[in-house]
Amino acid sequence: MSAGERRALRRCTSVGADVRIEGALHVENQGRITLGDAVVIRSAPAISHLVTGPRGDLRIGTGVVIGHGAAIACHEQITIGNDAQLGPFVMLMDTDFHEAGRHDSTGATGAIHIGAGARLGARVTVLRGSTIGAGAVVHAGSVVKGDVAPGVHVAGNPARIERAGSALDAVRQIDISAVCDVVAHTLGLAAVPLPGDRRDMIAAWDSLGMLNLLLSLEQAFGVSIASDAMLRVACVGDLLGVLERATPLVEQGATG
Repeated sequence: MSAGERRALRRCTSVGADVRIEGALHVENQGRITLGDAVVIRSAPAISHLVTGPRGDLRIGTGVVIGHGAAIACHEQITIGNDAQLGPFVMLMDTDFHEAGRHDSTGATGAIHIGAGARLGARVTVLRGSTIGAGAVVHAGSVVKGDVAPGVHVAGNPARIERAGSALDAVRQIDISAVCDVVAHTLGLAAVPLPGDRRDMIAAWDSLGMLNLLLSLEQAFGVSIASDAMLRVACVGDLLGVLERATPLVEQGATG
């Protein structure tokens, strides 16, 4: 464990076994931060932030994986259940930070609960007072305000249960910058690649790297990608087309 990892973990209230930090995690703990066993928090190439106010109680369960660029601000309570997965640039906020015209107040708060095994795609925002049920999937770029039932798939702003067609529309609106972020993290690149960067320019993009990248894209964006689709990719930007042709992981029989 690096000196930076040790410093970040020392700012937490309680840390389980085999916790791994990747990159320079920012921790500001005025309340309580509890990390379960085998938690992974990625903080490169973009720094992740864990912040609690004086009454904040942030509880991260066993086996949770949090992607880079995450921002978690807790002034009441945020709980993340065992084995939940949060994609890059996820934002959890249980407060409005301050009331209009009053910068000395955090404003209204409302606890956030994320159930065991839930999956949040890249750039998902979860607002105060929200609950995401166990095993639920929130598609990339969605905004959650309220309750998401266990096991369902939701997308949009505000996030709602999606039929196959509308879930496909959500996939087609993925930002290329989010795709580049996933490539950088998965392949361990020092900098985020450009859409025009060719595959043959990236040494880590070998056969194993391609498989890892496929799995990471599926996890981050809530889709199923055909393995042969990756063989036709010549540059980073081509991955956007792969995602557009992918199959959204939509709950069978879901109704709007």
